[in-house]
Amino acid sequence: MVGMKASAVNEVENISLSISERIADVLRREIVSAEVEPDAPIKQSHIAARFNVSQAPVREALGQLTAERYLVHQANRGVRVAPLVAAEVLETANLRITLESELVEAACGRFTIDDEMRIAAALKKISKARKVYDLLCANDEFHAALYTPAGRPIALELVSQLRARYSRYLGYMWKHSAHATASLEQHHELVALMKSGKKSKASDFLRRHIHASTDAIIACLEHD
Repeated sequence: MVGMKASAVNEVENISLSISERIADVLRREIVSAEVEPDAPIKQSHIAARFNVSQAPVREALGQLTAERYLVHQANRGVRVAPLVAAEVLETANLRITLESELVEAACGRFTIDDEMRIAAALKKISKARKVYDLLCANDEFHAALYTPAGRPIALELVSQLRARYSRYLGYMWKHSAHATASLEQHHELVALMKSGKKSKASDFLRRHIHASTDAIIACLEHD
């Protein structure tokens, strides 16, 4: 249950956020990284006690996370962490494949020195990450650096939204399986294909990469 671990609002790095935003940020991180399991109950009073705040900012934080689909309000059950649904991750993965494969092709052979430095920095963060949330952030940073040279800001924005929805599933799978190592090792091969301008091979490789992660997610959901 959320609230058992001692914490403080000030632990969140961005002190420019409001209290409710900082609470939401902490809870979002815990949900995405599967520190809090799907369908876990979220008690407003427990969250308020945990962060030593009144219930008003907690109520705002929970409303924000509900709007973002991290939480759900169920009759007679209260607020809970949203369940993980196979149909949702499959639809999200298919949309990711459509958009991201196009971005990969558009970015192939267009890396500048700065692009390559950003990609290398993200890969280094991935290799050093020890927590699921840090790994997710570094992974998102890598893909953003990879796709930015495509010069398609609208597609990038849509991909960012899709990846945010997919992250909960990815974090859950990485926590409950050994797939993360194999998945992340494929990044170097994808970068090599894109640097060499092999559009079709890079696009096909990305499709297989997303399919493999999604298959591993589905296997975890079915096992549970």
